[in-house]
Amino acid sequence: MVFKIVIVEFRERKIFLGDTIYWCDVVLPKKVDEIKLYQHIFSSVPLSFFFFFVDNMSRRRQRNVQQSSSSSPSQKQEDERVFSIIQLWTLPRTTLLLLTPILASTILQVSPRYIEPVYGNVFSTLYFDQAVFASLFFGIIIGIGLVAKSKDLTSKIRDEKLSRALIFGIDLCGIMLALSPLIIKVLYRLSEILGPYIGPHVTQLGLAYPVMFLLGYLNTIVCARLSKEQHFPAIKWAPYIAMYITITVTVTYVLYNIETRGKTCHRLYFASILISLIGALFKYLLKTYGEMNLVEDAAQRYKKLVDVSLSNKIRSTSVLLLPQIFIVVIALYNSNFNPHCNTGILQKSIVNDIEYTVLARNESITGWIEIIEEIKPRNIRVMRAGHSLIGGIYRNTNDSVFGSFYFLEAVRLIENRNQVGQERALQIGLGIGVSANSLQAHNVLLNIVELDPAVYDFATNYFGLEPKHNIYIQDGRRFINEEHSQSYDYVLHDVFTGGSVPSSLFSLEALVQIKRILKKDGILALNFVGSEKWPHSENLALVKNTINAVFPYYKCFREGPSEKGSFQNMVFFASTKPIIFRKPTNDDFMDSAMREYMLENFMQWTIDLSKLNNITDIITDLNNPLDKLQHLSAFEHWNIMRNLFPQEFWINY
Repeated sequence: MVFKIVIVEFRERKIFLGDTIYWCDVVLPKKVDEIKLYQHIFSSVPLSFFFFFVDNMSRRRQRNVQQSSSSSPSQKQEDERVFSIIQLWTLPRTTLLLLTPILASTILQVSPRYIEPVYGNVFSTLYFDQAVFASLFFGIIIGIGLVAKSKDLTSKIRDEKLSRALIFGIDLCGIMLALSPLIIKVLYRLSEILGPYIGPHVTQLGLAYPVMFLLGYLNTIVCARLSKEQHFPAIKWAPYIAMYITITVTVTYVLYNIETRGKTCHRLYFASILISLIGALFKYLLKTYGEMNLVEDAAQRYKKLVDVSLSNKIRSTSVLLLPQIFIVVIALYNSNFNPHCNTGILQKSIVNDIEYTVLARNESITGWIEIIEEIKPRNIRVMRAGHSLIGGIYRNTNDSVFGSFYFLEAVRLIENRNQVGQERALQIGLGIGVSANSLQAHNVLLNIVELDPAVYDFATNYFGLEPKHNIYIQDGRRFINEEHSQSYDYVLHDVFTGGSVPSSLFSLEALVQIKRILKKDGILALNFVGSEKWPHSENLALVKNTINAVFPYYKCFREGPSEKGSFQNMVFFASTKPIIFRKPTNDDFMDSAMREYMLENFMQWTIDLSKLNNITDIITDLNNPLDKLQHLSAFEHWNIMRNLFPQEFWINY
């Protein structure tokens, strides 16, 4: 006997057995007009059993139809609402829901840090958030304009136009990320002309701002109603859009606040490759199935392929994947040949016949750390951290190029102390280890707290830091909060880098903790970079007031006999007892001409802090104005760094 199966509609099958029509809920894997089921297939089962099975299936379906027709209106509305929510999750919306948090969190984390070696840690973030959200908003406006302009088109043309815009936008996001290291490398050459206020934002036109613009543009397009969704009133559509935005923002916020480690350039081209893969999958599915959603049946999706030949599929897919191939090629080039992405490439730059050689470099947790030598005319070796120098030596004498580092050693010259047993010191912020080596040479037990492991490694390997100490690679504030009381004779505090200081280490609460871990007559030596000239002197006054709120006795000295209003290192000495310095001896000089000059003369360079008494505020954890005020001092510091070394030195990191 032959059973003829005819498809009437999507989920329904009619089975004709003789003159009797049976119904069953059989879902076939593909379109079938006729299937012959020969009796020998059921040789082990009587045919009457099969008839009985088909008859029961037909009756069960009829009961389901009757129950469905008799269900309550409220139940029908609930079912329709759930169905409508699921129906909204189309392929483009699901793609953007995955793509947007990855891209947005990467841009917010990586972009400021990427340009920090050229503009410093203050200007790379100054107004960055505002500019990013302005770019996003501008993209939303352009997206709204495109959707509004396409309203007059026919449904098919409108949907195709929006789909093409999505494909183009996703590809462009990946291409921008892949090309950004090369574009930024070119824009760096404008840094000298544009300066630190405008330069970072012009540079971000090659990375953050266009990507955020595209995200706003793409998400606006996917939130537009498709032709098959026009029956949704705008007032009912709004909650769905709010749900989409809420999910996107929440996931982005979570990813942004996850502390991630890794090279900034690597994260950019890995993100570009990830986006290219997502884009390739999106284009394939969109080309194959169209605006499919999660509730469409597999057979309905599959039927869109049956009329397309294999050669046409391969040809159309290959053309669509050209942007993805380009992205992968650029990413491979950056990873192998771009010095900003490959730390194995050591560079040399020659400016006005002066050669600068990079001996070692590493993009560590605080940014780029490098060891650079200038053979002539100064014959120096320096450690660079971002857009600043945290130390250096003259190669022929090993003397520090920054005399203020010798100031910190003057803690040993303070008299009026009850010294019992071997002295102990804590140094917060290592630099190249000038003060650390001096204290160790004078048999002081030393604990060093340094946030960046690369700084410690380079100080040991390139500046001769002796391993006669305990090293703690961690945050300084956390260390002093957890340290035992009255542990140290001296605390050396020097955390300036990149044009700014970590303001939490200058608050009243931080200084109270330092006083707690010092012995009763212990000494704090604190280095601060600023100026006695207004408006920079406001920072100096705040630091002075905060120190005075904790320590009754303090003195401050400038780095040298330079002009009083210049931007320079200043060292505070503070204690609970009057500060009186003894005269230094040859044992203190350690056969160093620079150290001898600084220790013999620094007391002549006292800063008169009484003229700052008009400012009475102090720095606290809850009220810390240093972050807002530091951009003024950072501008002076940026100019000083550009005077010390030319542009080529800073952009070739």
